[in-house]
Amino acid sequence: MNGKWILKDIDSGNDKKGYPGFQMLEIKDAIAEFYTDFSLEKQATHLKVLESEILTSKNGKFAKYKMINDKHLKLFIDGKANGKDAVFECDFYRLEPTITTLKKEEIEKLTFVFTENGQESEFEFNKELWDKELLELFKNKEGEKKMIEKIDSTFFVSMYYDGKRNGSIPIKEVTTDFLKLYAIPTGQMELIAYRKE
Repeated sequence: MNGKWILKDIDSGNDKKGYPGFQMLEIKDAIAEFYTDFSLEKQATHLKVLESEILTSKNGKFAKYKMINDKHLKLFIDGKANGKDAVFECDFYRLEPTITTLKKEEIEKLTFVFTENGQESEFEFNKELWDKELLELFKNKEGEKKMIEKIDSTFFVSMYYDGKRNGSIPIKEVTTDFLKLYAIPTGQMELIAYRKE
């Protein structure tokens, strides 16, 4: 179980997957740190990992867990949904080093395109994606931007909206020809975007 685990999504039992934003669990032996901040500077909770459950530092129940396989960890957290008791199923996936020979600056110069349901979307980095008229219409200084960021040896595509990080998706592999993402919030497990010529 040792390593960093990133939240993909949460199922609250209503057949809809939700994504509350960046959440990471770092496990070292029987100790776990829970982060909700990409910088990993502020830990949200200090936890203890036992046989099948995770406890708070004061021995309160945080979650039960199940290892689905060596790359998939599922947490079961008691809570409330629509005023009723519920068990939230949280799917975490092991954070793995990005397979690449490229440096961050080289990736940022590339543009990738993926097609979903007949619609094309681009991954272009470090560029304001809204035009001047749209920024003025919404009275924003910044609109949308995609950035390449890194935790340890894993690159991420981070989406920013109005200057704030809106989500970060780990990159499984990137070459000058394609970009493969994984653990996509509320979406498929993997997605491949190809280099735009």
